[in-house]
Amino acid sequence: MESTERRSSPRKPIRLAAQLDLGRGENWPCQIADFCAEGLFIRYSQAVSHKLDAALGNAGGQSLLVRFRGSDSSGVPGQRHQLQVEMRHRVENAMGVCFVQVNAAAVSSMLKQCSGARVASSAHLRAPSERVQFVLHQCAKAVVQFIDPLMQDCLDQTVAALQAHAREAGNNQLANELMDASGQLNSRQRQVWQQMAKSLESPLKPESKAGPAGSLAVVDKGEFEDWLSLRVMITKADTLYRGSLLQLKLRLDSLKVANATGYTNPLGPSLVCESFRDGLAPLRMSREVEKVTFGVFEYSVLQQLEPLYVELNNILIRQDVLPNLDLTKYLADTQRSESASEASKPAEQIERQAVPIAGPTTEPAVESETKPQAAARFRPVLEPGSDQESAQFQEHARLARHAFSTVRSLLNTLASSRAAKSQVRDDEFPANASPLSNAQLQQQLQQLQTVALPTNDSAASLWERVVSKVRVDSQGKLDTEQQGAVDVVDRFFESLHESPKLDEPTRRHLRQLEVPVLKVVMRDPDFFEDEQSPVRGVLNRLAQLGSRGSRVNPVIQRRVEELIQSIVTGFEHDLGVFERAEEELEELIERQKRVYQRNVERVKAAAEGAQKVAESKQAVEDTLQARLAGKIVPKALNSLLAGGWRDLLSLTWIRHGPNSELWQDYLGVVDSLVLFTKDPHSEINLPELLRTIQDGLSSISSSHLPSAQIRDELRRFLVRDPKSAPEVLAIPESPAAPSRLRTLPEQGQRWRKRVQALHTGDWLCDQHPSNEPVYIRLVWIARDFQRLVFVNHQGMRVVELELDTLADKMRQGYIVPDPHYQRPLVDEGLDRMVRKVYDQLASAASHDELTGLLERREFERQLDQQLTCWQTPRTLLRLSLRNFSKFNDGAGEQAGNDLLQQVAAILSACCAEDTPIARLSGAQFALLLPAVDAMTLTRQLSQQVSALQPMLRDKPFGLKLGAALVPQLETLLNPLLWLEAAEQTLHANASQREAVGEYRPAPADEAQQQKIVAKVAGLQDKQQERLSLRCQKIMPLHPETRRLIQYDVLTGVYDDDGNLVGGKDFIRLAERYDQIQALNRWVVGTMLDWLKLKADDLQQFGGIVINLSGHSLNDPALLEFIYEKLNEPEAPVERLCFEITEASAVRDMVALTGFVREMKELGCCFCLGNMGNGPDSFQALRSLPVDMLKIDSALTANLVNSQSDQTMLRSMVEMAHYLEREVIVTQVESRELLALLVQLGVDYAQGTAIGKPGMLDSLV
Repeated sequence: MESTERRSSPRKPIRLAAQLDLGRGENWPCQIADFCAEGLFIRYSQAVSHKLDAALGNAGGQSLLVRFRGSDSSGVPGQRHQLQVEMRHRVENAMGVCFVQVNAAAVSSMLKQCSGARVASSAHLRAPSERVQFVLHQCAKAVVQFIDPLMQDCLDQTVAALQAHAREAGNNQLANELMDASGQLNSRQRQVWQQMAKSLESPLKPESKAGPAGSLAVVDKGEFEDWLSLRVMITKADTLYRGSLLQLKLRLDSLKVANATGYTNPLGPSLVCESFRDGLAPLRMSREVEKVTFGVFEYSVLQQLEPLYVELNNILIRQDVLPNLDLTKYLADTQRSESASEASKPAEQIERQAVPIAGPTTEPAVESETKPQAAARFRPVLEPGSDQESAQFQEHARLARHAFSTVRSLLNTLASSRAAKSQVRDDEFPANASPLSNAQLQQQLQQLQTVALPTNDSAASLWERVVSKVRVDSQGKLDTEQQGAVDVVDRFFESLHESPKLDEPTRRHLRQLEVPVLKVVMRDPDFFEDEQSPVRGVLNRLAQLGSRGSRVNPVIQRRVEELIQSIVTGFEHDLGVFERAEEELEELIERQKRVYQRNVERVKAAAEGAQKVAESKQAVEDTLQARLAGKIVPKALNSLLAGGWRDLLSLTWIRHGPNSELWQDYLGVVDSLVLFTKDPHSEINLPELLRTIQDGLSSISSSHLPSAQIRDELRRFLVRDPKSAPEVLAIPESPAAPSRLRTLPEQGQRWRKRVQALHTGDWLCDQHPSNEPVYIRLVWIARDFQRLVFVNHQGMRVVELELDTLADKMRQGYIVPDPHYQRPLVDEGLDRMVRKVYDQLASAASHDELTGLLERREFERQLDQQLTCWQTPRTLLRLSLRNFSKFNDGAGEQAGNDLLQQVAAILSACCAEDTPIARLSGAQFALLLPAVDAMTLTRQLSQQVSALQPMLRDKPFGLKLGAALVPQLETLLNPLLWLEAAEQTLHANASQREAVGEYRPAPADEAQQQKIVAKVAGLQDKQQERLSLRCQKIMPLHPETRRLIQYDVLTGVYDDDGNLVGGKDFIRLAERYDQIQALNRWVVGTMLDWLKLKADDLQQFGGIVINLSGHSLNDPALLEFIYEKLNEPEAPVERLCFEITEASAVRDMVALTGFVREMKELGCCFCLGNMGNGPDSFQALRSLPVDMLKIDSALTANLVNSQSDQTMLRSMVEMAHYLEREVIVTQVESRELLALLVQLGVDYAQGTAIGKPGMLDSLV
């Protein structure tokens, strides 16, 4: 029988959601069922099939696009891909297509997902042969049959044991938990056993990627105790059945059966214990309930397994697997080996092994004989503790992958920060109130859920409503876990309400769903991660229906309100009410989509028609100009053209095209009349000519001259006396048509290119200051890209813009693309919530708790930023309350704090809002004032502060204020030098009578600094100057990092005395004197040449990191230079990482984002530098698709001794991991700091503790 398989390469099955695009502005859902190297097999619904029938008929060879979205190993959505394919054959609800152009990235993504799907969908690993598969199947069947009756008794006994423990519980809350668990287990015994049996049937488990049972990460205490309890049970059972298990393991080893979970025996007690835990997982038991459950399971099941392992060995013996195995000698040898090894171990090491932290170590002794050591795996940090460091990283990565966990972690960090101490929410409950149980809280929420909310914006927040309900009705309070859940859900909905895309009715509906969603989260915190949750689906679909600026359909609006009311009144704990609402909302959305598509088709048809009319008129004009320009033509012909013939030609061009016979006939009329003017004796079929003219004019409706008048004029011209001269006129040569594209400067050209990069389907936001923001969608683009048509959410035409008009509006910021507009509301809300919490953390870390002024580190950052800006020079003012200590000692700490707050209030009131004001320490303050007003403001501040008369021992206390002014000078290269100059001036002025001291630099120091400035300012030929390129190691801190050891390229210059000027000082001076672009060009070119030259010596080399200043990235020529260099043959792109420093200086972030994406497509990676040095850094992180971020060294300078800095760094690491970025920390100068960074989850470290800077050739 002939095979029907048409593909030459094997198929790979996959179930991947995708979209079909026929290039007509519509995307139809489908599923990629399988794929191969040549093409795809695609399935779709009956509705889509009907649409394809209407669009394509039965024609083959149709070209179309298939779009889908990739995902990483954890299922998180990733990059979008599209495949250009050609349809080869269609069957019912499916089609086969072949690739027109192979997209390697898309195929690779499908391969990854195909592999991941097989692992995820398969509960077991495939055996090495069919015989082994059969043997394992027989063994698994025996295990299930043996365990089944034991589990029936076990579950019954567990129910009874839970009830007994509930009666003896020490408090009502525990009793309720035990009774609830007893009832739940009693009603779901069948489901527990089915899940357990399913796991027992698959003894070969894939390696667990996370979770306590496999390779234990750093988890909370409860998770660790659960894992340890399970491990203890498994170890005891392993010891109890050691003889039988050892025989079983050796027989399985001979079959080459290996398990990937870390347990040595795939059929051992670990299989039974893990399967039991899998069966219980859906019940989400508390720690106390699990203790009782595991206890019953241990004595009723685990202690009864001896006959099972005897039978399993007999099965293998019957299959002729080591039938004559003798364990006597082996057991004696292993016992002696174990005794000797234990005796040789230090006591401390034996004690440490008693509690496994990083993974399972308490397997039978045979493991040491059969399993190779894993010491060969690369560990970049100190070997002791490396397993623990790996486990810590796994925990950080697990937290960061989940938005809920990340937000909760950030909120906990915020709550423990100094700025949040005054906002602790326990004081909102009575002091003697007892915490509510979860069941009691659910009852309170059920009552609160049905309370009607006001229709205006005066509704209280979810937190306020819940707290008020609990405090007033129950006289209780929320425990810490409950407060955290309410706080997160409250913040989540607050972030949803802030979405600019929602209309007011939808905001009102969301407020009504706050309590039901809180109830869901209280029961299942994974709601935020479950993309298939019907609750999540309802929220997202409400946003789709309630887009701001759209016209509300009253019928749909009424139905939505009915659905919301059904949830509010009917939801207790069954998610079915949400599922039904989601289905109906989806139907409403489909109805809305159909209306939208019909409207868009009309808009596109109208635009296409207008374009054809314009093209036809231009074609007619060009044709007539080619025939008539510069010639003498009869006046009758001009009358004919003006009387409707020109319109007839245009209509014919549209309907029949320029190659049609009718088009040629109508042009022939024009040619005949011109010819007859030149030669009256030419042979013209006059009746036929007149008939053609008659038919043509009668076929169009014209508002021009009547056709009879035109015919009479033509007849007079054609039948005149040949000797009489006709009435003629000269048609002038038409000037060249001006280009529709006006000449634009270079910046305008870039914006024009940006418009030309738009695609149909893109959403943009029209945010002109005079109007509210309006979202518009591009649905049609003229063939010459000169006109673009936009519609609203209903598909109604909103605006039509020309290319340059849109480019100008985009340049002014009136219209901006919004690539995230169609992002689901829940994802958008979670992202906004994470950003807001991080902003709060950043603000708390950068402001003084007592005065609210900037802290020293943040002030130094702003000084550093000012040193790059010379257009608006500023002056540093440093103030000191000289006798504050005397007042503080005499009046007390509280009076001293009050005085400092008064001084801070005066400083803030007298200065502009954007003036940086800081409390440096104790009673010292600093301000960065405009240079022109510095002295005036300083005297004003001094007078007002000196006028304060605090009371000390019932007498006014006179304050002594010192002030020092230091202007912004070229020789003050960095913030520390600037602050030191102010401090020196302050001390020098203490013995003088002047109220304000002014900085006067020492001549010798100033001369030395001027030499350095002159050296950098005068850089010319980079090859001839004494420029230095050094490198410093960047070390991975755990094995799961994406990159190997890298090296940061450090640039500097030697002065005339041989001293090296490098780091920020050198870069800042290069920026100041416009040398940075040329310097970056030289560094990039030099490093690429060096990498090519040393390619053979750098096989184990991870790569280099090259710094690109934000100022230099404003130069398009530099970006073009880098792009060209990386496109050269054999350019080592994969070894390059560009670090973007001072991203706040980038003027065109959109253009830089596009550049970064292009470079990443070539293979290089990007790092965002100076992270944590201000609010702009997070915005840059959200905008730029970087791979890594580098923490600003100011944050880590005092990390070991500062709990608040550790808190801030931890939050930044979690934030980065949530955004799937890796983290580098610089200035690591001690082993103590290095160990702390590992603990905090940092990915890479750079500093002298890792390695000092060295010359490039030291890498070879």
